[in-house]
Amino acid sequence: MIHKEKNSIKYIFKKPEKYNKYSPLFLMIHGYGSNENNLFYFKKDIPNNFFIISLQGLYCIEENLKYYWYDINFSDKKKFINVEQAKNSINTISDFIDKSIEKYNLNCNQVWICGFSQGSIISYGIALKNKKVKKVISLSGYFDDKIIFSKENKYIDFFISHGKYDTIIPIDWARNGIKILNKNNTYSIFYKEYESGHELNEINYIDFINWIKKNNKQ
Repeated sequence: MIHKEKNSIKYIFKKPEKYNKYSPLFLMIHGYGSNENNLFYFKKDIPNNFFIISLQGLYCIEENLKYYWYDINFSDKKKFINVEQAKNSINTISDFIDKSIEKYNLNCNQVWICGFSQGSIISYGIALKNKKVKKVISLSGYFDDKIIFSKENKYIDFFISHGKYDTIIPIDWARNGIKILNKNNTYSIFYKEYESGHELNEINYIDFINWIKKNNKQ
């Protein structure tokens, strides 16, 4: 069943087995042309203490099937992304995090974000805007300065992965983002490249699930 906050965003969720005020929020943000069900299958392998929410993109390509967070113009490198839409998505999701913590009585100091591709790109902006975010899983994305509101000095754990043969988001974009993040000594960064394209291969999936379990404080 899909839910929607008033004047906000649509989502689906899975409650933890032992639901209490210490339950951390695990937020899933899909890529361009996908939907809230895309990453939700991860739930079977994510520790059961998390309150899992998977979001539906704010902008629509095809109703009930394909959504996105901002327009992409592949023919114009100078205006490759719609910055205004991207920042609107970041603001909306950041506000959604605050409302969800209050609505579902969750742990305000343990918010995790997991994003793929375009969802990964805006995850950086959300994490640096909202101080409640402590863990970021960035899958096949990159750090884009144009949509970052701030670079506050706060502690964040990053799991960042990318396919060596990605033809959608070149590996160099991901590597350049790592250089930017490494300039801030309050970030902990795990970065690994995989023998894959713009996708999660089996090893990548196992690594990021194990990283979640390792960093999960129950």
